[in-house]
Amino acid sequence: MRAERAARSDLPSVANVLASAREYLARQGLDQWQNFPPTAAETEQFWERGELYVMREGGEVAGTFVLVPYEPCYEKIDGAWRHEGAYFAIHRVAVSPAFRRRGVASAIFSEAARLAKGAGAIALRIDTHADNVPMRAALEKNAFVFCGTVVIATGERRVAYEKELT
Repeated sequence: MRAERAARSDLPSVANVLASAREYLARQGLDQWQNFPPTAAETEQFWERGELYVMREGGEVAGTFVLVPYEPCYEKIDGAWRHEGAYFAIHRVAVSPAFRRRGVASAIFSEAARLAKGAGAIALRIDTHADNVPMRAALEKNAFVFCGTVVIATGERRVAYEKELT
C-alpha cells in the first residue's frame, strides 16, 4: 500500500474517513476531535497545499493523513525532541472502518517516513491525546519515541512523539 497525494475527487471519501474516526474516538471516551473536529475547509486547504494524502486499497480510500514540513506548536515542548534539524509532522491520521486492524496505520507511518526522508527530513513528529491508547500503541510499534507534551493550536495539551528517519 502506497501513499499518494489526494485528488480533489477524494475529498468526500477523506471527509467520511475523518468523520468515522471522530465517532470512533468518541466511543472510546476521548474528547480528541470532539471540540475541534477536522473541517472540510481545513481539509481542502491541506489538499490545495499538496499536504493531504490517501492510502488506497482496491480503489478505495483505506486511510488518510496530512504531512507538513513544519509545525509551529512543536517549537515549545515540555520535554525534548530527540533530533534537531529538518522534520515533517504528520497529522489527521485516520483509517476507514472497513480497513481497521489491517495494518493501514503502520503503512501510513511507513509512507509518511518515506516521503519525509525523500524531502530531506531527519525526523518525523506527531502528537496525540494522552488517553488515545490505540494510537500511542501504534506509534510505539512503529518506532516513534515519546518526547514530552505540546500545546496544540486549539490550546489542548497533547503527547508528542518522534521517529528518526534512518
